[in-house]
Amino acid sequence: NYYDLEKTKVTIENYYTFRTNCKDFFSNLDLNSEELQRMMTVVDMGILPQTTPEGYKIIVVRLVDTDASKFSQVSYSKFAAIALEEWLKEDGLAEGHVIIYDFTGCHLGHIAKLGIFPTKNYLYYIQEALPIRMKGMHFANIPSFVDKILLLMKPFMKRELYDVLHLHSTNEALQKFVPPNCLPSEYGGTAGPFKPFRDEFYGKLLANREAILRGETEKQVVESERASRGNGWFSMFRR
Repeated sequence: NYYDLEKTKVTIENYYTFRTNCKDFFSNLDLNSEELQRMMTVVDMGILPQTTPEGYKIIVVRLVDTDASKFSQVSYSKFAAIALEEWLKEDGLAEGHVIIYDFTGCHLGHIAKLGIFPTKNYLYYIQEALPIRMKGMHFANIPSFVDKILLLMKPFMKRELYDVLHLHSTNEALQKFVPPNCLPSEYGGTAGPFKPFRDEFYGKLLANREAILRGETEKQVVESERASRGNGWFSMFRR
């Protein structure tokens, strides 16, 4: 929030309120649970060691098991929220943050499992509650049906996020925004293969399992002790 005290206070309040009310994303956070263990075999995430010239930190998200029957948007969103918060906890704040979503292996079976409310809640979380400065959201190796994904997302995207969303069908297109020295070899970069970054990050997540579990109760607010916000505030969490 660029040193704006009032905006920072709003973000903090949004963060704790969202964690309290969005039970789909912030309950049963045990990384050893069957649900989250499955997500860790379906989706790979890894923090890249090199920042962009602007000082932006980068995380890559990609499918590793392309069987759509194993994919759950709610379970993915829960795991992604854990991962993003641990990313911030591990690396701290930065000049900006870049997320690369690799759509390799994504097919219509995955799209059929996307829903309005999980999409709305996830986009609210990364735009209004998570203390990151989103400087780039890159869809890499986009499928022909990417328009269907955007159709679902656009109603819930603020202009600031839409302006930093970029679609790439080739590695060369991605490299116009993220230099090759930052990127793993899978994306034509020189940072080495992606798997070691994934393994290191997942190892840190599992090492922090107990703290993540504590956060399920500690990072909450008691809504009964606050003035009512009216129906509009909570409507976003209804399914």
